[in-house]
Amino acid sequence: MNDFYKQPKLLLWVEAILLLPIGFLPALFIIEKGYLQPLFYLLFLIYVPIGQFASTPFFKLVGIYKYYSPMLLGFMANDRQIDLHSGGSFDYLFVMRKYKSGIGMRNRLLIYHLEGLLYIIRLIENKTLSETVNIMGTSYFFNNKTLYKMGFEIETPSLFYRLNLFVNFIDLFWMYSLSQGKLSIPRIWNAKKAKISGVKLSESKKVIQELYDKMKTKTTI
Repeated sequence: MNDFYKQPKLLLWVEAILLLPIGFLPALFIIEKGYLQPLFYLLFLIYVPIGQFASTPFFKLVGIYKYYSPMLLGFMANDRQIDLHSGGSFDYLFVMRKYKSGIGMRNRLLIYHLEGLLYIIRLIENKTLSETVNIMGTSYFFNNKTLYKMGFEIETPSLFYRLNLFVNFIDLFWMYSLSQGKLSIPRIWNAKKAKISGVKLSESKKVIQELYDKMKTKTTI
């Protein structure tokens, strides 16, 4: 788990609420100024990383973000659908900072993602989550071969998801660069959407577990 959330619950709520103004006041300023001068709306490209960082703890506490591993979360997840996302800048700060950039960080990210999928499978097996749940995620770094092996279907994402990636370009750029060990531009124009049902994900448990064990062994070595 993210070390930040290991703090006492009351302290977490206080810190989350104190961070909220940093997340929302700049947006109000941009909207107000943009009403008279539309060019101000371009500042949203700079604001979005700040806003997301500041609002992450609050979103986690109120259940908008549901974490399945330290670096894999569901946005507004429910018993019908889980929209998976990799952890954001706040999670990178508290979870990934202890790992060396480059291949070591990439491997650790994959381990956390697989760990999250295995956790979802356990929820389905324990009847905590319906096996009819639809699980999906959109990203630019999917490995098609691995996803097909795990039973995922791959399709072109909607315009909304593509725009969301472009709006988050600044965050995606520095996080992707860290995972590559050098300055690298994420290929967000090549984004793909992967989806799978809860039943099929459970059927792929052995494949996912084997890949997880292989990555853990590789990282330990």
